Amino acid sequence: MEHEPVEIRATPRVLRSLAQDITCFRVEELPGGSGDVTAVWFQADQLYLVSVDILGLAFKFEVFTLVVNTPAEMLSIMQANVPQMEQAWTEMKVADIAIPPMGPPVEPAPADGLTKWPFRSWCLDVLRRKQFTVGLEHLPETADALESYFSSLRPGEAPVGSEHTCLTDVGLLFTSEEGERFLVVADGMPGCMRVTDDEEVVQAYLRQCIVVPVNGLGSAL
Repeated sequence: MEHEPVEIRATPRVLRSLAQDITCFRVEELPGGSGDVTAVWFQADQLYLVSVDILGLAFKFEVFTLVVNTPAEMLSIMQANVPQMEQAWTEMKVADIAIPPMGPPVEPAPADGLTKWPFRSWCLDVLRRKQFTVGLEHLPETADALESYFSSLRPGEAPVGSEHTCLTDVGLLFTSEEGERFLVVADGMPGCMRVTDDEEVVQAYLRQCIVVPVNGLGSAL
């Protein structure tokens, strides 16, 4: 089954601002040096938080895209989830699971200071990747053959026999006028991102994805 495409959760105005107004940024990583990123902050026309949005499209088929919110929007989301969190806290307390008491939601903020954005001018692209579920009976049996098979798939192509497929916006790619890259992509541990300026890593993602310029996403841009 081919599901409707999943687009990045950001308005055209926000994407336009990220394409031209960034002055500072900060990458929030999980401790332990795994490279998994929980949030990326961008100071543009205002402060923005980039994180991962998880969507369940079918049984055992989830796709991961990026969402861009202001701190005020994130606070509103957390406040809307308070009843469910309070119910979960109550259930854990009844089960004698020791957890600290819940406090009121607060507006998120960077854990530390922001770093100057390295690019003087840049273009912004969205990376779209085909997500899929496929049974092992449709795939090569050896590890080498499997790697070769997946690398042979063209961007936007799913393996033959895939049960569910979905074209999903997974990344934001910033490219400076000098050709330097900065990639933010929904990958790694579920719910986390990878952030890199390593050209070899960026090229590996480019081989998997369709590249869509932000200025081609709609007339509002």
